[in-house]
Amino acid sequence: MDFDQTIVAISTAPGVGAIAVVRLSGANALPILSAIFRHLGSGSGAAYFKSHQAKHGFIFDSRDQQTVDEVVVTPFLSPHSYTGEDVIEISCHGNPLIARKVVGLCLAQGARLAQAGEFTRRAFLNGKIDLTQAEAVLDLIQAKTELSSQAALSVLKGDLGRQVEIVREDLKQLLTAVVASIDFPDEVDQLANEEVEVIVDKSLRKLKELAKTANAGKYLREGLRLAIVGRPNAGKSSLLNCLLKVERAIVTDIPGTTRDSLEEQLEFNGIPIVLVDTAGIRNTDDHVEKLGIDRTKQVLQDSHLVLLVGDIICGWQEEEKEILHAIKNKNWILLWNKCDLASTSKTPDIALGEEQNKDKKPLAQLAISAKTGAGIEQLIAAVEKEVFAEGKVQEKAASLNTRQAALCEKAIEALQLVKKTLGYGMPHDCLATDLKTALDNLSEIAGTTVSEEVITSVFANFCIGK
Repeated sequence: MDFDQTIVAISTAPGVGAIAVVRLSGANALPILSAIFRHLGSGSGAAYFKSHQAKHGFIFDSRDQQTVDEVVVTPFLSPHSYTGEDVIEISCHGNPLIARKVVGLCLAQGARLAQAGEFTRRAFLNGKIDLTQAEAVLDLIQAKTELSSQAALSVLKGDLGRQVEIVREDLKQLLTAVVASIDFPDEVDQLANEEVEVIVDKSLRKLKELAKTANAGKYLREGLRLAIVGRPNAGKSSLLNCLLKVERAIVTDIPGTTRDSLEEQLEFNGIPIVLVDTAGIRNTDDHVEKLGIDRTKQVLQDSHLVLLVGDIICGWQEEEKEILHAIKNKNWILLWNKCDLASTSKTPDIALGEEQNKDKKPLAQLAISAKTGAGIEQLIAAVEKEVFAEGKVQEKAASLNTRQAALCEKAIEALQLVKKTLGYGMPHDCLATDLKTALDNLSEIAGTTVSEEVITSVFANFCIGK
């Protein structure tokens, strides 16, 4: 990939719209624009354009002397641009034919078509943003809820990068002092173990707090897969309809009505949810119903959290024990449905049965009514508590993604080894390697030192034009 070339791409979403934006970036962006842009007023050429000042005019094809479109162009000149290079945004009418024609004219003038994520990649390589901010650009584009959008925006503003950099700077200074005392023992005094431990403990605390955001961050980005399971006629489909506030699933008094999984998306207080209604689990000779039950068991394995719907009238029976066995190692919430029909609001006793199930208690037991909506707010609160179990991600707060979380854990492990080394009273020569490992992992989070392979992987999922 040649980063010295000027690139061009359509930056707006595919399809017809009011406006399409064609973006140029690179040293020849202004000369290319000057070759295809005509202005009715005074002035022409590259010197005519001022940074951040929009100009009205026409895109012109000199090959056939035809006007292509009436446009507004906005230059963002280096270094005050998204990529750090000269950037031109051409706002034309939103007919895809016109936008592609403008791109074609730019290509004819020597630009090349941008690759996926190349504008943001250039911004990273030119020091306009760090790698956490680059990843946040994609998170912001793909955000499913307001909460996930605000979390991505927090990272884009540099909140996560700053937190990592504070720890990285402390460890860098510590490593410098340790290495200096080893290399120049006559000139540099060795730090006391207590001084080293204070810095390491402080860094560990901060990194562990960051690590706690990883699960919540994953759910905010990807959505929480929430499976509804239970015996036939417990009210699973009614619960789905209640949560969606629409009659999505067929509800009857006939057991086994739901034969296949129904998957819907919604949100709980800003948490994106993928809600899956499943076929009831029971012993049956019906071949089709058996296939549905097999599908249910697969859904359970793919879910992050399980809602086991029981009938408060029937209580805990053998069917629930069988379902609990199918849930295996998943966290689950027990919902006693039909509380509007019960004579008491007390939830029935449960018997977990097998020895391996005795430590597998539900996260919560709630009496609900899928018919009246009773208990639904408590259900949503229980799900939210599970999502943020290890630390509440407040609105607008940054969270680690999967790549960053893995590196953060490696840095924590390296610092824990440093503490062990100090505890054993070993010489400071043994500290340097683990300190450097921690530092290298933190540097990779922000992209201060990172391989080309990692950079390519980060930008692989970007769209062309961003």
